[in-house]
Amino acid sequence: MKVIGFGAALVDKQFLIKDEALNDLGLEKGLMTLNSEEEQNELLTFLQDQNYNQISSCGGSATNSIYAAAALGTTSGFIGKVAQDEDGEIYNADLKDNNIEISNCITSSDGKTGNCIVLITPDAERTMNTYLGVSSETKFSEINFEQVSATNLLFMEAYVVTSPDTKDTAKKLIKSCHESNIKIALSLSDPGIVAGFKDELKSWMDKKIDYLFCNHEEAKTFCGADNLEDLRNYAKTIFITYGVNPTIVLEEKQTYEIPAYEAKAVDTNGAGDMFAGGVIHGLSEGWENAESVKFGNFLASKGVAEIGPRLKKNKYLEYLKEFSKK
Repeated sequence: MKVIGFGAALVDKQFLIKDEALNDLGLEKGLMTLNSEEEQNELLTFLQDQNYNQISSCGGSATNSIYAAAALGTTSGFIGKVAQDEDGEIYNADLKDNNIEISNCITSSDGKTGNCIVLITPDAERTMNTYLGVSSETKFSEINFEQVSATNLLFMEAYVVTSPDTKDTAKKLIKSCHESNIKIALSLSDPGIVAGFKDELKSWMDKKIDYLFCNHEEAKTFCGADNLEDLRNYAKTIFITYGVNPTIVLEEKQTYEIPAYEAKAVDTNGAGDMFAGGVIHGLSEGWENAESVKFGNFLASKGVAEIGPRLKKNKYLEYLKEFSKK
């Protein structure tokens, strides 16, 4: 297995809504909000009462990236936790259907599987409301690290910093991967997460990790200013996406930009996850950073042109072939 992900094992529940509805709900566009089970149920009931159509699939930031990498042919696994309920079955079935190893995706006999309500407005922006459920309870002692030690890369999402159990697990995974010479990649995930947990996230990178994924807003929030060069203190290679603008790549001895591909965006949900999945696949195949980023940009441009955080399964290899001909 070439890569294993760690993150919140969630089921995405996606809704296309108007800006007025977002305002009525008092939600700030483009950010992720953590909800209690009661708050999440109230929001879900409101949306269903308004007859908004719902699309459900396995989700979570790291899950989406690992799903993309696996669909492209990268042997992959995932670390997370679901419950013995319908959403847990949906989540595990989606991963297994994409040949993702789930022996480290723990099933809890108690609690509920987490979910993320994704509200997509006409400008293609997504606003997320997350109930973590049992995904917040993944403990390091539950993980089969022998499987992890057989991989080349650990890919994590910063969302796991929000819960005591997953925060502790992340720190121990990072330490163990350093000791086992396994490469480490982290996605900063969300500007709100970076703002609220910046010091903790920096402590995870007291010893430089290999790859840091972020968008421009997350990078600015992390650095506290426009001094993006500060990111070099935390990772050997940094990938900074910037919407339709070129992706900035910071390596130890050089900085360069890779142009984005033109796209007619209908849903930006998962664009960063799709980008990371493409880059992970490229890196796992031994491509140079620049070529991996170019492919990540290409895949993200395809992703934002469709509703949902991922493509239809057969589309990944189709787009890989299309990219290879360029």
